[in-house]
Amino acid sequence: MRRFLLPLLLGGALLLAACQKQTATPATVPTVRPLETEAPSVTVVAPTAQPASQPRTLTVCMGREPQTLYPLAGESKAMWNILAAVYDGPIEHRKFGFQPVILEKLPSVADGDATFVEVDVAPGSWIVDAYGKVVQLEEGVSFFPAGCDSVRCALKYESDMGSVTMSQLQATFHLLPGLKWSDGQPLTAEDSVFAFNLVSSEDTPAHGRYADMLRHTAAYQATDDTTVVWKAIPGYRDPAYYLNFWMPLPSHLWAKYDPKELLALPEATRAPVGWGPYVIDDWKAGEYIRLHRNPHYFRSPEGLPKFDFLEFRFVSGPEQALEDLKTGKCDVLDETVDLASVMPQMSTMQQGGEIAVHTAQGMAFERLDLDLHPAIYDDGWQPGERADFFADKRVRQALAYCLDRQKAAQTVWGGYAEVMDSFVPAESGLFDGDVAKYAYDPQKGAALLAEAGWVDADNDPATPRVYQGDPAAITWGDPLVLNYFAPNTPRQAQAAEIFKASAAACGIELNVKLWDDPAELYAPGPDGPIYGRKYDLAVVPMQMTIRPQCHLWARDAIPGDDTLTIKDVPWLLKIFGKTHEDETAFPYGWGGWNDTAYVNTKFDGYCTAVENSLPSDKGYADLYGKAQEIVAADLPSIMLYRHPRIAATRPDFCGFVLDPSARSDLWNLALFDVGDACR
Repeated sequence: MRRFLLPLLLGGALLLAACQKQTATPATVPTVRPLETEAPSVTVVAPTAQPASQPRTLTVCMGREPQTLYPLAGESKAMWNILAAVYDGPIEHRKFGFQPVILEKLPSVADGDATFVEVDVAPGSWIVDAYGKVVQLEEGVSFFPAGCDSVRCALKYESDMGSVTMSQLQATFHLLPGLKWSDGQPLTAEDSVFAFNLVSSEDTPAHGRYADMLRHTAAYQATDDTTVVWKAIPGYRDPAYYLNFWMPLPSHLWAKYDPKELLALPEATRAPVGWGPYVIDDWKAGEYIRLHRNPHYFRSPEGLPKFDFLEFRFVSGPEQALEDLKTGKCDVLDETVDLASVMPQMSTMQQGGEIAVHTAQGMAFERLDLDLHPAIYDDGWQPGERADFFADKRVRQALAYCLDRQKAAQTVWGGYAEVMDSFVPAESGLFDGDVAKYAYDPQKGAALLAEAGWVDADNDPATPRVYQGDPAAITWGDPLVLNYFAPNTPRQAQAAEIFKASAAACGIELNVKLWDDPAELYAPGPDGPIYGRKYDLAVVPMQMTIRPQCHLWARDAIPGDDTLTIKDVPWLLKIFGKTHEDETAFPYGWGGWNDTAYVNTKFDGYCTAVENSLPSDKGYADLYGKAQEIVAADLPSIMLYRHPRIAATRPDFCGFVLDPSARSDLWNLALFDVGDACR
């Protein structure tokens, strides 16, 4: 939960977050300067650039207008695309790796600017226990003493121990020297500490998003004008420690205001001061935001940015945006223009050399969740209740073979989307290429269903299979009819029809229900259908995060009645036995996020282990690999596809790089150029 940290540091209806057992891993922290451009080659057919002797203006056309530019009050793509011109970094998320922008480097254990120090911890102090939870040190709490990072050497606290010695992770960040705000004032480490303190206030909207990060922080302090030190609470081993730098905010301008006042302050919401390539001049609602080059930009000696002026124009729709790009009224169409809705026109214009289309696989994706243990099972399954469709793993695997995900990706997203095999993106150094894969194969799916007792009793493939298997929580003769829930959008409706037809080829009938109000579909339990665990199949939109999110299927995160213990829940008691019968069944209550109610103790073990590991630790990638393999085999969720990122520029444009993991598609705005300079 450190998305503010990434641009503040850098992250659907849910989070995610949020994973190749290959050579590159997130343990490698790049220190690239300057940022790479990776400009694609293009055929120049558009109008030539303005003469160099005249002021040059870059025009970026947007499909949406932000409500605010106060970085602690919003998370919209439109806002961050504009703020990419006002700020630069401080750390860029690039290709699922990271590049420092206004920092000398990212700290690492290998270099010594991240380290573990021994600290004395008194009873009652906040720590991370041996299970990864933030707790107070008290009688019975399991903790890692200094030098220990495994449950094998954990100790259980006893009151006569007094203070104990634990390890505390610390990371030191050094700002580049000579940085200035666009008003000419020095940018210092205290500005980063000021941002941390702002987010720490409950009056700041971002506080809730970063509450988890704040709980894990013991101190965040400036030791001089260019140095900040982050300290974790004892016992916390943060795999992304090198990102725990808070984006500076102008304390010399904003410190005199209360956090609540900043929410309406024009200087914060309409024209925030930054250190990036441009300075905001004017915002005319519904029409444009205009900016000029920042004379104090730290990369000015490199001749950056390339344009004297920048204008963000708000356009009425994708058709008009394409026409404006063709005629030169726009230089760039960013992602907020819904270009996916005009893919045929866009492709035709690209083939004709009128525009250049840029695509990448994004951080947003969809998964199809399976309700393995509906809430009605919590007091025991009764005949007549929903059949226990998914108790047999073969049924879940058959469903994966019977859903034509590739056709859905091709049809719904024009071939730009990518089917996923794991909850970890294929580009990540933590992706495990050995995970089970399920290409559309109705014959394989039908065979697995037959093995699991679901038969084509009437030899009519147009009718659903029926159950004639061994005794189970399924009534003999029940049909294989599954409710399929998704939001009511044109793309979801189109995908649902493709899945319905492909599943029918296996003898699975999908009863599609599209919800007009996504807030109702994704409402918390017990009322919400998904998080109240009263569905069969449900599409859940997700957003990848820095750290792959195996915790999405953690046993402790199952939503349910927090007054129940394991002995009250027959299906949990069957898994854990009497030795755990007095433990809370659903520790997070109805606030839990594992709506599949998936339980696998080995999987939980790998996830807990990786939460207590650093990327530089031996076996870190292997732990993620094991977790991926278990999810891919057990299939509590079927990964569907990633949403593509789509933007367009005039064809003689260069410097535009649509990165899969960058928060803004304008992340390297200062390098944009056009015309002869791009030859």
